[in-house]
Amino acid sequence: MLTRARRFGRAVVALATGAMLAGCDAGRPPLGELRLRTEDFTIRVSPETRPTRALEPIYWRVMVHDAKTGLPIQGGQGRIFGTNKDMKTVANGLEETGELGTYRGNLMFVTAGMWAMAIQFRRDSTQILQKTQDWTQDILSADEPGNIRTPTSTRVTDTAKAPAVPDSTRKPVP
Repeated sequence: MLTRARRFGRAVVALATGAMLAGCDAGRPPLGELRLRTEDFTIRVSPETRPTRALEPIYWRVMVHDAKTGLPIQGGQGRIFGTNKDMKTVANGLEETGELGTYRGNLMFVTAGMWAMAIQFRRDSTQILQKTQDWTQDILSADEPGNIRTPTSTRVTDTAKAPAVPDSTRKPVP
């Protein structure tokens, strides 16, 4: 009788653990992440700065893995670049971060609109640069120059509970 209850209890625990683990994931990919391939690399790229606006530095996170083994590529060299319909071009190199196979670069777009983007990457300086397929990135119009507004939110306050803070610029009324 006791062994049957133990078996049932263990089965319930095993099922609950399995259901809990099935609900977990390894983390979602960053918002707007693109997966690109070259002959030797699998490249995932996503903008860290959102929304992507003209005249602001846009930081890009680029993760590079070997296409055959799936291992992250350390010590590689690459660049990210874009061109708009008016043939304005922006480009910048990628620098390694502390994470395995992760690189970071930034671009500042001069105009809003659609930009054709791509990445070139190589394992080291003895290899040729391999270019990804182009993708289009919508760059929004810039904020007004000098606009340094702080985000505001309305807070509901209860004036009966909170004492009023004295105004130091006014003289007290006798």
